[in-house]
Amino acid sequence: MSGDTKEHPTPATVTAWLRDEGIVELEETFPADGDLFLAGLDSMAVMQLVVAAEERFGAVLGPADLAKDRLATPIALARLLEEKRA
Repeated sequence: MSGDTKEHPTPATVTAWLRDEGIVELEETFPADGDLFLAGLDSMAVMQLVVAAEERFGAVLGPADLAKDRLATPIALARLLEEKRA
């Protein structure tokens, strides 16, 4: 995907993306309000997420965006990615 064809981040697309990219292992039924950190999201995965977020969603994330509450659930992460889309 490139240019203005970047995917729109929703909790469902974010969950599938995290799983597809191998960022964190999530079940197909992982809830939109599920805790990504309890599911295995760690600091190394967050760094992978930052790079992959720009490629998939066109979202540019900086250090201030990486607060735990902004990454905690697919809902929160989708909101952050939508806010940061370039």
